[in-house]
Amino acid sequence: MRVGESLPEATARDRNETVPARMGWIQRAVANCYFHSPMPSVLCPVRNRFRLAVSTGGRWPKLSLEKRLGPSARILYYHRVNDDNDPFFPAISTTLFDQEMRFVRKHYTVVSLAELLRRLTEGSTEPVLAITFDDGYQDNYHSAFPVLERFGLPATIFLTTGSMDSREPLWFEQLAQAFKKAPQEFVDLDIDPRPRFYLRTQAERLESVERIFGIFRDLPDSERRAWLARILHKLTARDDGERNGKMLTWDQVRTMQKSGVEFGGHTVTHPFLSRMPGGQVSWEVTECKRRIEAELQLPVCHFAYPNGREKDFGVWNKEFIRRAGYHAAVTTIWGVNDGSTDPMELRRGGPWENSPAAFAYKLDWYQFTNG
Repeated sequence: MRVGESLPEATARDRNETVPARMGWIQRAVANCYFHSPMPSVLCPVRNRFRLAVSTGGRWPKLSLEKRLGPSARILYYHRVNDDNDPFFPAISTTLFDQEMRFVRKHYTVVSLAELLRRLTEGSTEPVLAITFDDGYQDNYHSAFPVLERFGLPATIFLTTGSMDSREPLWFEQLAQAFKKAPQEFVDLDIDPRPRFYLRTQAERLESVERIFGIFRDLPDSERRAWLARILHKLTARDDGERNGKMLTWDQVRTMQKSGVEFGGHTVTHPFLSRMPGGQVSWEVTECKRRIEAELQLPVCHFAYPNGREKDFGVWNKEFIRRAGYHAAVTTIWGVNDGSTDPMELRRGGPWENSPAAFAYKLDWYQFTNG
């Protein structure tokens, strides 16, 4: 149950984050009242022991409390944390991230991903929460890491090693940057039915990026790479290197690792794994793991599927992840994890809101209802 909203939908601009429907003014008012009242602290011990069951079989919904009998583990995930306010490369602001971390530290048992998996296996009934980041942006070091350190919160960052080594932007950042800077008012693609993408306003440019990303999602990987090269050529935007060097350096990774941040694999090039031949999938997941382990001299046990929807990795990919030596893998499929959750298909999500009150209100509701 989602407090009157539909299931989350993925936004192409952030590639795999979920964005619930906007809250109405009544919900915002309720969220603010809840956040600034003692209720989060009052409800915390209750939702740790019980879950709220909602029955809709009759004329009116019926609410009842059910004792938690098994493990419950929620995983939040983020990408960029900065104050650039660039809609082509969306990020959570440093202030909002600080406020969200302050809230979860006070009202949740935050554990590492490794500890979360241990509790799921052992059947601990205390609900826990883990914090993760995808891709490995440098602002994770400059903006997020100081917040995590200040609150003493563990986290896992999943690294895309190819861009870290080349210092070049990920392919979808190249696409977004080209649409942001292109001098044309439109661009046509030579595919049936020959779609036209307008670039007259910022809104049209953002919409075009999302539409093309949606097309790429359904193409074989070789075609996706070929079309990316054609589109970048068509847009004739000058590459000024603005997006170069936006990924973590290995020295930054080692500094964070010494302070308790864990690191996992996120492939080399961030492809849609379900659109690749098996041999290429194996190389992406194995080479990424090898590269991180060579730099950190520690085993890498966890993996995050790029983009992360079921259609993006496919059930058959899980065997390649196991063979590479990973113990668990996280998706961007919404939900809470329990003892029956496949460790190679862990659920992640979060209330992606623009205020700490809305974040707290929705997160507590999801937790209370196992939503």
